[in-house]
Amino acid sequence: MPSEVQPLELVILVGIQASGKTTFFRRHLAERHVHVSLDNWRGKGGVRRREHEAILAGLHEAAGSGGRLRGVVVDNTNTTAATRQRYFDCARRFSAETRLPVRVRAYFFDADLEGCLARNAARPADAAVGTPYYVPPVAIRAFAARLQPPAREEGFDEILRVRIAGEGQFQVEPVGPDGQADT
Repeated sequence: MPSEVQPLELVILVGIQASGKTTFFRRHLAERHVHVSLDNWRGKGGVRRREHEAILAGLHEAAGSGGRLRGVVVDNTNTTAATRQRYFDCARRFSAETRLPVRVRAYFFDADLEGCLARNAARPADAAVGTPYYVPPVAIRAFAARLQPPAREEGFDEILRVRIAGEGQFQVEPVGPDGQADT
């Protein structure tokens, strides 16, 4: 009897700058997921096209990895539902082309603005491409003002809320259909 195909994952990290997204990825998801971030193309043109291509390539890589990789993590702010819709388009396109299922999961980094501003202040302004770098506080405040927590209605199969819980620690809890933590 053939085993059921395990769906690939398209993980969308949602949160303002310095909320812990990249650190969380490195500590908890990097071993089994391909990393896609606009920071990798900082200062170069065509970033959305490159991002789309990288997501599809990462899903293909995960599909061909024999189970070593589970999928792709998109590590950007992704602050609005409209912004996040392009990732659902990538998942649908990949599934249509390969007939492989893709689950779309959100990790919502529910971080306080003042903590993010403090962590950001410790970042270097000249960080290497692909690494967290100093962002002007006015930009962080602007992203915080338009932040829309992810909702099931967008199409997510699962939403997890992530909070920083002490130095280098994270608290992760599932979010129910009502937008509240399932505790």
